[in-house]
Amino acid sequence: MFKKMCAAALLCGAMAAPTLAQKTPWSLGFSLANTGVSHPFENPVEPGSSSGIPGGYGGILEKNYGVRRYTVEGLLQFSLKQVGQLRLRGGYSLRQTEFSSVYGSPERQPVSRSTNRQTARSWHFAPGFIASHSLGKFNLNAGVEIPVYFLKPLESYTTWVDLTSTESGISESWGFFPGGFSFGMGPVAGFSFQPDRWWSIGVEVRSAWMFTRIEGNYKEQSNWTGSFVSQTGTAETYRNSSLSNLQAALQLRFML
Repeated sequence: MFKKMCAAALLCGAMAAPTLAQKTPWSLGFSLANTGVSHPFENPVEPGSSSGIPGGYGGILEKNYGVRRYTVEGLLQFSLKQVGQLRLRGGYSLRQTEFSSVYGSPERQPVSRSTNRQTARSWHFAPGFIASHSLGKFNLNAGVEIPVYFLKPLESYTTWVDLTSTESGISESWGFFPGGFSFGMGPVAGFSFQPDRWWSIGVEVRSAWMFTRIEGNYKEQSNWTGSFVSQTGTAETYRNSSLSNLQAALQLRFML
């Protein structure tokens, strides 16, 4: 009899757990989005901008271009009754652009291959206030945020290969542009669908007017001359205020 009562209690507890969890004002979530703030020195060269071929130039025989730009985030939200939600989101952003080109002689024979990859990383957090209007299982959301970004140094990697030589030597160069920070304020808007009281999925768009400051030395390492060379360039300083990129995010949220 005691075992049956314990089993019944466990079953009732398991069925009631989701309902009980819905009564707390706290919720957690995850978000996947495109990047909103880029490194100001990010400026990838378009494929085929230079041949690296002395003398005659026969054109580009092959080129490849790829871009990876994404942001992953975590969300912590506290609901205020009949007012809205206080929210804190934070995460990691990656922007990577890579292209390679094969150049040919006037006779359309491969002569050289060049590759360039630029990588920008950043960490960020953004406190904000979000107001919601319920339409059945749908919610319309709008609010304001204060995003803060910590921009890591921008990395640039360039290679050049002579395809006419039997030797497989590669000339390489690594560039490191200084990092900094960016902060501002901007609007947030979106909608969510809540099929059950304990979770929801939605889409959000956001942008902000950002102030950005970058300061530090430019560093370069290369073996263009055959030997490894490392040097530090003049200090780079950048200050600017402008509108960030429009960011679209897919969100999944769980009520605690």
